[in-house]
Amino acid sequence: MYVILYADDILLIAHTMTILEKLLRDCECELSCIDMAINFKKSSCLRIVISQRHDAECANISSSCGQLIPWVTETRYLGTHIVSSRLLSVR
Repeated sequence: MYVILYADDILLIAHTMTILEKLLRDCECELSCIDMAINFKKSSCLRIVISQRHDAECANISSSCGQLIPWVTETRYLGTHIVSSRLLSVR
C-alpha cells in the first residue's frame, strides 16, 4: 500500500479493497489527530486491474463516519488525469 501526499492532496494506492479501507481509516484517524478531515465531496475511488475485470463493479468504500466514496472511471490528481483501465493510463 502506498500514500502519496502533496500539500493538501492525498492519493491512496492499495492492492485490495480491504487494504484500501484500512488505509482510509488510518488516514482519517491521523488527520483527526491534527484537527483535519477528508473532504468526501472531492474524494473518489478508481480501479486499475491488469485483467479483463478492470471494469467489474466493486463494493462501496465507506469512511469511519459512514460517508460513501464513489467509484469513477477517470480522476484528476495534481493536474494529471488517471483513467480506469487494464493498464495505467495517464493523460
